[in-house]
Amino acid sequence: MTKLNAELTKYFDDLKNDHTNLISSEILSEKIEAKEDMFLLDIRRKEDYDKEHIEGAFHAEWNEVGEFIEDDVFTKDEPVVVICYTGQTAGQIVGVLKSTGYNACSLKGGMLNGWLKDAMPVKASCDT
Repeated sequence: MTKLNAELTKYFDDLKNDHTNLISSEILSEKIEAKEDMFLLDIRRKEDYDKEHIEGAFHAEWNEVGEFIEDDVFTKDEPVVVICYTGQTAGQIVGVLKSTGYNACSLKGGMLNGWLKDAMPVKASCDT
């Protein structure tokens, strides 16, 4: 419990010091282009992920994230970028991840008000 308390304290201290845990679509695009090591986690509904998503993003709906933590689907050694529709739910998942020791941030504005609004490239699950 002490480690959890320490992580939560750090998380809220970071927020007080203007560390917003957000990444812009432009910076994320640059990191993807540079092939930086990171785990892209898209927590939108499966049908929306299938329609369009950031290339390389892994899909898991928000309520599956706990299982993914338990199963070590992503590690604490790589940054996790959480993607949702507008950033709200991703921000909550980032709070959970950071409180358990992950280096996580959310896509500013999510897919709708961030990535797509900024006209960034998307991939469909079925390119036919």
